[in-house]
Amino acid sequence: MFVAHERRMSLVPGEVVWMTFGPGRGREQEGRRPGVVVASAEYLDIVDTLVIVVPVTTRDRGWVNHVELRGDLALPARSWAMTEQVVTLARDRIHRSLGVVEAECLASIRGLVGAFLGT
Repeated sequence: MFVAHERRMSLVPGEVVWMTFGPGRGREQEGRRPGVVVASAEYLDIVDTLVIVVPVTTRDRGWVNHVELRGDLALPARSWAMTEQVVTLARDRIHRSLGVVEAECLASIRGLVGAFLGT
């Protein structure tokens, strides 16, 4: 989970973090909102100043590529991972941790991201 270590943050795959996105254009997400860490543990260890995330929304659009978040999370409302908007951001945009999604939830999110990337 999120821990500050001399300006370095320790993160785990599937962690939901409150962070600042943007500035955005068009349908890109921006501003303060949760994001789900989709990067591997190896990436998080090697690239210690960046994080790969997907933004989270509280709007249920009924889209098959939006995955409802499940786990012990400090979120104020039902929320969905927006798998079509993968982004790499600086870790200093992270404000705090909101918990970690269940393993099955992370697998669903990563499966859709992988499908979009053709893997």
